[in-house]
Amino acid sequence: MTVDDKGCEQVSTSMLDEVYPKEVIERCVQQSEPWNTKVRRVRLSTALSLVLFVIGMALWSRRNQCQVWMSLVGKLSDLHPAEPDSAISDAGLSGRRTVLGSQCLQMLMQERCQLLATPAQMPSAFFGR
Repeated sequence: MTVDDKGCEQVSTSMLDEVYPKEVIERCVQQSEPWNTKVRRVRLSTALSLVLFVIGMALWSRRNQCQVWMSLVGKLSDLHPAEPDSAISDAGLSGRRTVLGSQCLQMLMQERCQLLATPAQMPSAFFGR
């Protein structure tokens, strides 16, 4: 990476799979109270895709929701050219994010994210106070 590169531009979905395996995401979603109490209909999105979408929104913060969604699922139309493009609106994405809730994301972060440095152990890892 050069000095001008942005870390988010170096992230691929295969890299996300290593940090957040599909099985772990699905387990966290299934243990989530809001997701389990809502009656489901077939939608254009799944719990797994929504969690990856929320992570993508944090990584690619300068993109709008539809651009992030297309970054995640856009190449699927190349794999299945006979299938029509699956489009989901900004309102649809926002609504699905609301239904997903934050509980499963909190469980995912607690399980998969590890503290690498503390101010006492490595003060040079922190800026300012």
